[in-house]
Amino acid sequence: MSLPSPATHLRLGFAGPTGLSEPHLSVDGMTPHGPNLSHWPGNRTPPAWKADLSTGIALRFARADATAQQAFLGDVELVCNDHYDTDGFGSLLAILRPDVAFAREELLLAAAATGDYGVWQSWRGFAVDRTIARLAAPESPVRGVFHGVSDPDELALRRYEWLLANPESVLDRVGQFRPLYADEMARVQHEIERGLAGAVERRIWPELGFAVLTTEGPSHRMTLNTLASAYRVLHVQRDADGVRYRYHDRTESWFELVTIRTPTRRDLRPVAARLAALEPARDGAAWTADAPSEPIPELYFGVPSRQEYGQLTRELRPSALRPEQVIAAFVDAFVAPLQS
Repeated sequence: MSLPSPATHLRLGFAGPTGLSEPHLSVDGMTPHGPNLSHWPGNRTPPAWKADLSTGIALRFARADATAQQAFLGDVELVCNDHYDTDGFGSLLAILRPDVAFAREELLLAAAATGDYGVWQSWRGFAVDRTIARLAAPESPVRGVFHGVSDPDELALRRYEWLLANPESVLDRVGQFRPLYADEMARVQHEIERGLAGAVERRIWPELGFAVLTTEGPSHRMTLNTLASAYRVLHVQRDADGVRYRYHDRTESWFELVTIRTPTRRDLRPVAARLAALEPARDGAAWTADAPSEPIPELYFGVPSRQEYGQLTRELRPSALRPEQVIAAFVDAFVAPLQS
């Protein structure tokens, strides 16, 4: 006779910037102490339960025998995340309502991958991810549940509470949330279709895991990631007033993954310095690069500003450099041996 899972006694919590003082299990994100199930760098996930997504890790934990679960949890009574996103929801659902999660495993993983990796998986995966992300938005049919909640941590907890109480509403009947995803989905699908038909010029260096995608005008980040066939992506954007450049390392190379192999990240700041020597800063624009420790480090010519994770918030400016000059700087950097 199998023992009941000790996870059935867990209560939902949320760990903001100050963390949690009482014993807890942290999922997807990572609080400083205690049991942890996450694919974030530096996680404390036991090797037997590791997977590419935190949702996958939590599903493996949920399928483990009760004795192993109890040994791992100890005296923990809370389960929490320290941020709000789709992979966090999938992880919490697998821990707190495993029967619901098991029956929808493929969709949960597709939605989590859509959000975490920024790559097209399926229309339903996209719809679920965007619905979760925008659950409290003004156009959401359930926005009233969150009326008056302004504190970010409280809002994250309240959204998780609603999702865990109503998972079927989002996972089985996502069409009712169409205003939260339809327009963006149509754009991404259209761009991918046009890209596959030749509207996006692709140059790929398979041995370097590097791709250059050239488009007329802007393109959605998910379109670029889906078409790149590489984890290092340079976008060359041709506009009426000139050419704009933005490079990014895809987030897969930041997470700790099991089945996906990515190139080791390089520090992009020397590349930015090389390009800046060719094109010094002017009119408030400069060649700028993030540290490789950022989840999605960018290198771009534009107005230097702080990156907002997962958002294309930086203002790009037309560059005087030719594409071959910019591409050469990246290729040389990726070909060079890693510094020990």
